[in-house]
Amino acid sequence: MSVGSQVTTAMKKLSEKHYEDAIISTSVALSATARLEQPAGGDKAACRTFLESYLPIINKVGWVSFGISQSINFKYRRLDSHNPGAAVRTMPEMLYDVVRCTAVHEAKLPDNLRFIEESIIQLGNDGELVLPVDVIYGLLLSIVASPKNSSQRVEGDPEFAFGGKNTRINELWGDRGKIEEFIGIS
Repeated sequence: MSVGSQVTTAMKKLSEKHYEDAIISTSVALSATARLEQPAGGDKAACRTFLESYLPIINKVGWVSFGISQSINFKYRRLDSHNPGAAVRTMPEMLYDVVRCTAVHEAKLPDNLRFIEESIIQLGNDGELVLPVDVIYGLLLSIVASPKNSSQRVEGDPEFAFGGKNTRINELWGDRGKIEEFIGIS
């Protein structure tokens, strides 16, 4: 499967409200794209570098309902049974450690993480985390923005709507500048 086919699957699953399946396909596409951009140094370093680099896009799309454009820190339950308890992590750390790793390695989300349609961020005292699906769209748009994916396409050429404007996804592949202009990042 290609990055484009993973993005296609994720978008289809999002439209069907199957958020766990959507984030699994998104995580696979994220890992593949990160390794294309950072071929040396391993998957963890590549993914974290990718997430840091594309954080303005992820934040702008993921937190649009909140008017937040900078990174947010999260408190969540550690997944390592040898080091239990809750920890505070940056958004890229949380997206890699909690979302991407669990999705790729276990083909599911952690029990204490949910994506919902409402524009809500909920942090529980024991590390429970509820995030808006807009974060998944932000991840997908960051994958589309990578110049390494310029030859990819999404089946059916769907539109992406943001800020009252629409554009075709297939017109955005590999053009970070065009995406940043479209979503209003200066």
